[in-house]
Amino acid sequence: MPGYAGHTVDPRRGHLDLYWHGGIPDRVTSVLAAAPPGITSAVHEAPYSLRELRAGRDRLVGAVVRGEAGAVWTSAGPVVDGSGLTVTYTPDTPDTPDTPDGARRHGAAIAGEVSARAAELAGVPVTAVAAAASVATATRHSDASPWSAGAELTTPGNGWCTSGFGGWRGTTAVLLTASHCGTSGTYRTGAGAVVGTAADSDTGLDTTVVNVTGSPSGKYFDGGWDDGTGFAKRVVGAGRNNVGDLVCASGAMSGVHCSLRITATDVAAEVNGQWRADLDTATRTDDSTVAVAKGDSGGPVVASVNGDADMQARGIISAGTGNPVVCGSVAAQTTCWDSLRFVPIGPIVSKFGLSLA
Repeated sequence: MPGYAGHTVDPRRGHLDLYWHGGIPDRVTSVLAAAPPGITSAVHEAPYSLRELRAGRDRLVGAVVRGEAGAVWTSAGPVVDGSGLTVTYTPDTPDTPDTPDGARRHGAAIAGEVSARAAELAGVPVTAVAAAASVATATRHSDASPWSAGAELTTPGNGWCTSGFGGWRGTTAVLLTASHCGTSGTYRTGAGAVVGTAADSDTGLDTTVVNVTGSPSGKYFDGGWDDGTGFAKRVVGAGRNNVGDLVCASGAMSGVHCSLRITATDVAAEVNGQWRADLDTATRTDDSTVAVAKGDSGGPVVASVNGDADMQARGIISAGTGNPVVCGSVAAQTTCWDSLRFVPIGPIVSKFGLSLA
């Protein structure tokens, strides 16, 4: 909507903060005035609308793709209060004879220089933060029809990934996974049984649709990666992601991780050399767990909407980001991070014409 800049939610207090550029439309005011008992809200003036910030973000992505001077950021996304954009860039690597050229590509980049160059191109204020680039998380062991999300997949290239939500495309049963896991060929379970064949994909959404024999279960694997009971929870509907939401991510490599707080939405990020748009970011809220491991790609991101066991689909895992952390118990030696980037479920459902199971 014109003027909308962003919003955050505080689930524990039942509070909404809405950021708006310009006058608030009457229909928005009416919605806020009709909030259920126990739900409060506040409206704040924003310097820019989300539409303006997205346009600035896309200009920054284009600058990197074209190789423009000083375009060294690896992600770019709007600040939720509408004040501008945040970009990340890879910290300098010492320029030594044995340093690969790719590791030195940012030259003498520092936060101030990156911020200034990005603001010049975007046309809005930009804050630059040094951070490791996002890394794709490509690699429960033996699933079978009815297929569930969060199971181990052996990719067409013989790698490890995780199954996403199941559903229907017309009358065809499908499973989702990440496109960087493979866009063609046969997917198998960790035990080698055929799951199905890649039928469609969108690399920008980092999603592959796998046609499967049998049917989807409408569930996802919960608990540890090595839980032999097959414990699973039901997925009921799909929802939009909000900054402040708490979500869980379930991957075949590292199991389920909850109390992950969404810290950013509508982020464009460079992942393994390719830009992906409109990713959402979630970060662990304490140091007792990881957020994601390499091998969890394609796995489901869910949220509790009523306090019961049923969970709502929110997206599929695309990449690990933030800081590398000690993995703890995982299915194989791998790398883990304290934050993850995931593709929101809405654009996926719309793009492929899916009905989630």
